[in-house]
Amino acid sequence: MEGTSQKRGKTAASKTAQYANRLNKAEKLLGYRFKDRELLLLALTHPSASEGNGTTGSYERLEFLGDAILGAIISRELYDSFPKHDEGALTRLKVSAVAGNTLSKLAEELKLEQINIFGSSERGTGKRGLQSALENVYEALVGALAIDGGMEEAERFVLHTLAPRIYISVAREPENPKSMLQELLQAHHVTPTYEIIDTDGPPHDRFFTARVLSDEDILATGTGHSKKDAEMNAATKALEILNHKPQENHNDSPKKR
Repeated sequence: MEGTSQKRGKTAASKTAQYANRLNKAEKLLGYRFKDRELLLLALTHPSASEGNGTTGSYERLEFLGDAILGAIISRELYDSFPKHDEGALTRLKVSAVAGNTLSKLAEELKLEQINIFGSSERGTGKRGLQSALENVYEALVGALAIDGGMEEAERFVLHTLAPRIYISVAREPENPKSMLQELLQAHHVTPTYEIIDTDGPPHDRFFTARVLSDEDILATGTGHSKKDAEMNAATKALEILNHKPQENHNDSPKKR
């Protein structure tokens, strides 16, 4: 009688054979031959594909790893390539490079949709769901490369595909801090929200206080003579906190509402 581990091994081998064509395309795209092809299969598998068809696991854990590795590779590349840029400029360049829309567009150009493995429930989610999945599978592939081939292989792939999308113009101080904050947070799949929490002064000279939140965390507050100015100032303070050593100012660190 077969044990559980034997059955899982046969299932994984069967799935590897079933998707052999996609794995071959993925290896050609990556320019790398995997020693562990089941790891590559995992990197291509959307969570929806495990729904009732015997597939075990998805790319989620590899995406977590790849996200961190991708950030480290891009950070080092920016540090080496732009020695005259300060921390703020480097941060803006990094945020733009690893933003979700950047990765999803890159993944579209690489035709990752053709090798991604979806379940039936995901196929009807539309373009937005597909873009998120393509972004995730790119990061998962970076993680898989690092495990199977070492950091050198992951770095080679990232620098070949993503580094050319680093545009020096992004290093300029943002004209709209709300847009910059949104880019920064969307890299972590979060969208900032704003609330006007206080209004003071006579009708002809109103003074507003706004706060900006990430999920339920209060990032910063700002004031101004219009709601727009208050929100812009709150966004500016949040950027300063997130980008420039927030541990030095414990009073400004994110806190629950």
